[in-house]
Amino acid sequence: MIESALIIAGPTASGKTDLAFDIARLVPSVLINADSMQVYRNLSILTNMPTDNELNTFSCKLFGVLKAPDSSDIGWWLRNAKDEIYEAQSKNILPIIVGGTGMYLNGLEQEISYIPKIKEKVRQKIKQIHALKGNSFLFEKLKNFDSIQAKRINPNDTQRILRAIEVKISTGKNLSYWHDKKIEKETKTKTSVEYMYVVLDKDRKRLYESIDNRFITMIKKGVVEEVRNFLDEQIPLSHPINKTIGLKYLKNYINGSMKIDEAINLSQKDSRNYAKRQITWFKNQPRNSIFMKRNEAKKVILKWLEKNDKFEIY
Repeated sequence: MIESALIIAGPTASGKTDLAFDIARLVPSVLINADSMQVYRNLSILTNMPTDNELNTFSCKLFGVLKAPDSSDIGWWLRNAKDEIYEAQSKNILPIIVGGTGMYLNGLEQEISYIPKIKEKVRQKIKQIHALKGNSFLFEKLKNFDSIQAKRINPNDTQRILRAIEVKISTGKNLSYWHDKKIEKETKTKTSVEYMYVVLDKDRKRLYESIDNRFITMIKKGVVEEVRNFLDEQIPLSHPINKTIGLKYLKNYINGSMKIDEAINLSQKDSRNYAKRQITWFKNQPRNSIFMKRNEAKKVILKWLEKNDKFEIY
């Protein structure tokens, strides 16, 4: 059995999420966020998170799921991203991993675990037990099955409790085992993954124009007020969200030490420099990525999907 997954990556403002939405309109899919700042909901404008309308229109995961001072790291993201990938594949829908945090994507490409298909009769039986006895009963069972995973899962997180238990019953191995297992492509008892890794290659001048225009749009959307509210929350400076590009300059504007034009210009400059670093990273780090322009990428992705009779393109 071959499972499919699509990775859409690239520098900031290259159009990754828009392309993911285009594909999602054409094939049953779920979008899984791979942007380290967009996992937080505190600064949704400044991090350029998809709008509420977009998040509600499409099936989107790991966008705005944490609120600082709660924090994520690569381990947290990998565990949750893999869970969402497996969940999508179990439903025969395409996981689209979209974002520009290279460390996250590198970890996913190099360390993805492969879980055998879950038997449908096992899945249905677990659902029946849940309907009769609820989360608390199954969570106690999970503690016996997989104490490591139980510590990672909220007792009220029905989806992940069911997932962990059905993996154990169906495969005989704990979900923790599969998460920690390295890729073994030759092992016949495992499901292999065919994935396409697209990195969007946008003309540098147009990319910088998009970056500059996007920050102006953020200002119009009310990012200054958003930052004011964020400052009221008094999040510790050590928290990763404080690395959000533009935040320090907007703070300076709000406290009166910088004019708004200077804050905008410096934020745009930092975003352009970040894009340069991302371009360099994506040209050197991923093992199986393909650089292409947005329109070309859409055509290539659709051809790849057409070869897979698992998905029906609308």
